[in-house]
Formats: sequence, structure tokens, C-alpha cells
Amino acid sequence: MDKIFYTCPVCGYDKLKNPLYDNNGNGTYEICVCYGFEFGCDDFPDKEEAYRNWRENWKKNGCKWFSKHTKPSDEWNALEQIKEL
Repeated sequence: MDKIFYTCPVCGYDKLKNPLYDNNGNGTYEICVCYGFEFGCDDFPDKEEAYRNWRENWKKNGCKWFSKHTKPSDEWNALEQIKEL
């Protein structure tokens, strides 16, 4: 059985292990290991605006990896990842 992954709409990281929103559109408080965005917290009150603002801030600050526990793959490239959005 294939493992299902989810994609962060802020940074484009496509290996998140849990859903970002439930069936009613409520954030699940999943935190993107790549960028640190917390769904259900950092996306209030407007999701799309929050995604854009956080993405721009991430780019301005050098697209640094967030998680201290989950490391990026050797092939990880933030700018290529963002292009997929």
C-alpha cells in the first residue's frame, strides 16, 4: 500500500505525514517540518493571504529548514520546491 503524503501550500514541501485540514476545513495543527507553518493557527483569518505572507517571509529569510528533528534530504532545494506551487 502506498503511503499518502500531503503538500504544504506555503513552501511546497510534499512529504507531510498528516492532513493539514479536516473534512470541515478546520486546521489539524499539523506543523510543516520544512517551514514551521501550523495549520489551524498561522492561517487565521485568511488562509491564502497567510500562505503568501509566510512564503514571502521565508524567501526573504533565506528559506531555512525549520525542524531540528526531521532533516531534509540531500537533494532538497527550497527554490525548486517553491516553483511547484
